[in-house]
Amino acid sequence: MSEPTIPIRNLYYLFCYAWNRFEEAQAISTGAEESPDLPNLLARVLSEGTRSLLKRGLDRGYLPREEELSTIRGLIELGPTLQLQARHRRRVHCTYDELSHDLLHNQLLKASLRRLANVSSMDPALARDLHRLWIRMGDVADIRLSAAAFARVQLHRNNARYDLLLKICELAFACMIPDETGSGYGFHNVLRDERKMARVFEDFIRNYYRVSQRALRVKPYQLEWQAVPLTSNGIGRLPAMRTDVYLESADRRIIIDTKYYADALQQYQGSPSFRSDNLYQLFAYLRNDAIANQNLVLADGMLLYPQVGQVLDATYVVHGHQVRLATVDLSGAWPDIELRLTDLLL
Repeated sequence: MSEPTIPIRNLYYLFCYAWNRFEEAQAISTGAEESPDLPNLLARVLSEGTRSLLKRGLDRGYLPREEELSTIRGLIELGPTLQLQARHRRRVHCTYDELSHDLLHNQLLKASLRRLANVSSMDPALARDLHRLWIRMGDVADIRLSAAAFARVQLHRNNARYDLLLKICELAFACMIPDETGSGYGFHNVLRDERKMARVFEDFIRNYYRVSQRALRVKPYQLEWQAVPLTSNGIGRLPAMRTDVYLESADRRIIIDTKYYADALQQYQGSPSFRSDNLYQLFAYLRNDAIANQNLVLADGMLLYPQVGQVLDATYVVHGHQVRLATVDLSGAWPDIELRLTDLLL
């Protein structure tokens, strides 16, 4: 993205909407105005959230244990116990379940506290706070963070309060890279990762419209090519078209295709123009939808780009479809962003 950059608070809200956890995020004091960068903001959120968890009590669950005991506990494992008796040891080999804090989601939280505390740009006082919270989780094992470990987490209704914090942990993990000395970590600029931010922006727009308005329903929508095969050797098929955001009511339908580029315009022979590939894609959605749903009101189309410091808003009628090309300026105040997103549906 071009300068000026997206403010830290806006970036945080963007992610929280994308995760569908905006209300939970508002309940946690972020200290966004005091945070100079993303790692310090994530650390503040993690610190406040972990402190709240510890106050209420970390989640516990039953874990299997197996050991040699002088008294019976749980189930006796006959084979190992007979071997103990053969060696004249007056003990039994037992397996049992023990209530413990040493669960995967607690392990990931603890490991994230420790790693964030070692980020080179971390505020020293905040780093000490993260370290103190890590120490308070002494009965939770230390593990190595990995994408696979985050993928194995299974939360349910009783421990759903971990969801936002684990998403914060996963984002921090994805952004942290070891520094040259190997003693700490640095943060790469997540805004420069166009692939990741494109998905975040798409999820943000979808979930924002899902929770912020009731005039239009937000639904998943998949289109098929309205094509008649003339020849085929039986190998391959036309791919489905999955719209980014689809909204509908009794008298209106909108297909929104979100994009994430440093610039919403392209240069052609020295002059700025709209991106032709984006228009072709949106038009394919609209035409195939019109053929497949001739009994429904004709859908409008929108290409929506995040833009910092530049406003783009143009509307055309193309083959009967109203097509709008617009930006939402993420460098502004959050209420202005909400107002802009509301106006886009008018």
